[in-house]
Amino acid sequence: MAQRQESGCLPCTNCFVTVPQDKYYAVENFGKFDHMLNPGLSYAGFDLCGCCVSFRSITSRVDQLVVDVHTKTKDNVFVTAKVAVQQSVKPDNVVDAMYKLSDVHAQIDSYVSDVVRSSVPHMTLDESFEKKDDISNQVQQKLLVEMGHYGFQIHKALVTEMVPHQEVVQSMNEI
Repeated sequence: MAQRQESGCLPCTNCFVTVPQDKYYAVENFGKFDHMLNPGLSYAGFDLCGCCVSFRSITSRVDQLVVDVHTKTKDNVFVTAKVAVQQSVKPDNVVDAMYKLSDVHAQIDSYVSDVVRSSVPHMTLDESFEKKDDISNQVQQKLLVEMGHYGFQIHKALVTEMVPHQEVVQSMNEI
């Protein structure tokens, strides 16, 4: 969910810009946010040699981030939980999504790691496999609340895998 600096469609000026259907564009005058642009050809304002008006964009598409969290279970087995988080920008809060966080993925990674590391250590290895849906729901609830403040909506958070440490897998295979 990276932001990008964009430029206008005429050389040496940013008066006009073509906004793609799948992006949100913010117009900045001398570095200060001014207004948002709709998809299509837009007039952004008077510009002189491309130094007065600049653009910042963010995608409107759903983005998926996979977070790997290493933690320990109640029965002292190290596991790696793979959590897939699908998020997008709330159409009503695009400005917050652009200007409140510098690294959305790092923030989501922190929240996911916090929830997984606070719940899995209270479960045995078998329980962690059985309760993947519970962990997913806890992660999703935490992200819905926290990321909503930054202009993002969480569509789904899924624990896709619980992978025990390789030595545990080998010893289980020997049984």
